[in-house]
Amino acid sequence: MNLHNLEAFCRLAEVEHYGKAADELGIAQPSLSRMIRRMEDNLGVALFKPVGRNIRLTKMGKIYYEKVRKGLDEIKLGADTIQDIVDPYFGSIDLGFIFTLGPEIIPELLKQFRSDPERAKYKFKFWQGNTPRLIENAKKEICDFSICSYLRNEPEIEFFHLLDQPLVAIVANSHPYAKKKKVSIAELSEIPMILCLDKTYFIDNLFRKEKLPLNIACRVEEDQALAGLVSINLGAAILPYNNLMKFHDITVLPLETPVYRPVYLAKKKDIQLPAGAKAFETFLKEKEFKLSLDLPF
Repeated sequence: MNLHNLEAFCRLAEVEHYGKAADELGIAQPSLSRMIRRMEDNLGVALFKPVGRNIRLTKMGKIYYEKVRKGLDEIKLGADTIQDIVDPYFGSIDLGFIFTLGPEIIPELLKQFRSDPERAKYKFKFWQGNTPRLIENAKKEICDFSICSYLRNEPEIEFFHLLDQPLVAIVANSHPYAKKKKVSIAELSEIPMILCLDKTYFIDNLFRKEKLPLNIACRVEEDQALAGLVSINLGAAILPYNNLMKFHDITVLPLETPVYRPVYLAKKKDIQLPAGAKAFETFLKEKEFKLSLDLPF
């Protein structure tokens, strides 16, 4: 039983007249009659009964119609969804990104991307998380791609370097280091540190390279929670600067030796990107990033 037959059955059920339904479907009335008889033979029940010059669904016909109509609507919805995704001007983009990009960088990227009228109607769906989670999303094709840190031993993923985020240290306003002009990794090794819950170990490696101890007070998932814990003097932290820091009771300090965290575009190597995602990928790779951060020093 093919879709054409099911659509013909539904239309006949809706107009309740063989002649009208045949005209709408563009087929001969005898052909429509034979189609319905074959359908009834296959199901072993009568789907229609005559009522004057018209027809009506039988009890079994009504049950069958409800299920078939719902199925056909779902099939159409699926086809429409795919068309929306692949449409070069109205498609959708599934984007993952790490928490530190959320306050400013992602909104600015989208603003610039959508400033082109031809790209203004693309729809975005977002996932936030740490790098390992975003890489898993990319491998499972939940996201078209993710903007995140580099993760080793991921043969399924290709990484493209996008930008470097400047790192700063933050301490509570009440902490003795708050009076400093800048701070070194050596000085930070002497106090408890709050780190992000991530398996890239970027901050851990800063201390390891300097052969300095790292006293970890705790780990949290995202940067705003981290800044809140620093504000109550639970520990200090190193993280990319963002303008939301000014709303916490913290002091932002430059590192004595500047440190930058690289950020990458990560996607599955064999993924077939829809038109919208391809357009956004091209935009990201061709863009020269200029971060307009209002650094307090």
